[in-house]
Amino acid sequence: MPADVIQCPSCNAPVLPKGGSSVVSCPYCGASVILPRELRPESGVGTWSTLLFDNFVSNDNNWRAGNQPADEYFYNMNQTVTDGRYRWDGKLKRPFTISTSWLNAYTVSDFHLIANAKHIRGSKAGSSWGLIFRIQDNHNFYWFRIMDNQFVGVSVVKNSEWIELIEWARTETVKPNGVNQLEVIARGTHFDFLVNGQAVGEVDDERFSQGLAGVAIEGYIAEEELTFDFLDFTLRAP
Repeated sequence: MPADVIQCPSCNAPVLPKGGSSVVSCPYCGASVILPRELRPESGVGTWSTLLFDNFVSNDNNWRAGNQPADEYFYNMNQTVTDGRYRWDGKLKRPFTISTSWLNAYTVSDFHLIANAKHIRGSKAGSSWGLIFRIQDNHNFYWFRIMDNQFVGVSVVKNSEWIELIEWARTETVKPNGVNQLEVIARGTHFDFLVNGQAVGEVDDERFSQGLAGVAIEGYIAEEELTFDFLDFTLRAP
């Protein structure tokens, strides 16, 4: 087998790396195959400029903060930016509820988005945190998130309709009970997703060509009490 061809871990068929992606689909069984680092093409993102790095020492970037009033989704939600963390404390009123926060100063098309965060309180399978991007408004955005039980998923929300782009799947790249780093690299209609520096998936989607970026949490169990700490947020672009 040539040096640049790898075997599919599901069916053992030969898979040839192609294009600019670090994840390719097996042409025989359709499984996603993550390329070894030595076979991954250079992404070029290393030359991109940093538009924003926020380590949450203060709220100079005007993230959503304060005690949010109770509504049909949360009994309470308190968000504070202090001492190097952006903490979210809340209690869920109804399941499958998302809470978001984004920055209004940076509209980007191609970008590299990075955040580190830790799940502090709540069941491992009861909630998730992650990155939202190419945000148009509360009803239109992309959503990449992980759970502490080592599951990862990607969705797009268009006109409040949720469409799964990457179905929930388990990956050992997620560190349960630890600080995890999520990354999204967007180039045109193509998106690469990484957890702790390791590729976990890729998709092509053309619904939104540009937009804002931010963070979010999602709860799945009514009455669940949740706490998350976002530790930093980096946005880079060509």
